[in-house]
Amino acid sequence: MKNFIIRYKLYILSAFALAEAAIYIAFMTVECTSGANPVMLKYSGILLCLLTSALVCPACGKDGIMLVCAFIFTAVSDMFIFVLDGFYEVGVSTFIVTQIFYFARIYLALGKKPYISIVVRAVLAGAAMLAIGLTGNLITLTALVAIYFPMLVCNAVESALLIKNSKIYILFFVGLLLFIGCDICVGLNNFAGLGISLPAGVVSFVGIAMWAFYLPSQMLIALSARIPERTAYEK
Repeated sequence: MKNFIIRYKLYILSAFALAEAAIYIAFMTVECTSGANPVMLKYSGILLCLLTSALVCPACGKDGIMLVCAFIFTAVSDMFIFVLDGFYEVGVSTFIVTQIFYFARIYLALGKKPYISIVVRAVLAGAAMLAIGLTGNLITLTALVAIYFPMLVCNAVESALLIKNSKIYILFFVGLLLFIGCDICVGLNNFAGLGISLPAGVVSFVGIAMWAFYLPSQMLIALSARIPERTAYEK
């Protein structure tokens, strides 16, 4: 039975990787040649991550469930922030929920209590809010970002601890690093709103780099679903 489950997962994830590669090449070609922003093409890549994680979830137990929940909130976030291009507070809030599910995934796999990690995240979020407040830019949106970004960084750092459990978590780790790269580009892209001007070349680069980092990050995270040593089918 486990061999069947492994083959099932392999076929789905192979088809998923090919489809995501086609979407990635398509929207990068459009952006780099015409300067257009194929919003729905990009968003289809996120929905495909959600669909794929849902399909492999039965084979991956709690690990798969955490991924499905994370991608549900990722899809909601991107709908508000990217597709509707508004309701940013809602979008960042749901991205925080995404990071909470990644946090839960990490500590379920580690089998440890997350008390120290929670304290570290709270301290970093508080420090970020203080720093933003000192610049006079502390509003609801920036306060949410101050909570969200330290969570993402901590998840990326702590996900490296999972690699000793299974090499497949390398995909999760690299995916979260690319996620950070995307968010750094998003931050740079919004510097103008803070009265900070960047060279035109930098603005053009980060505009393309956001999704050049983002879709691969989500694809790698979706591919990182792990089949447990003893599946539900074997119990």
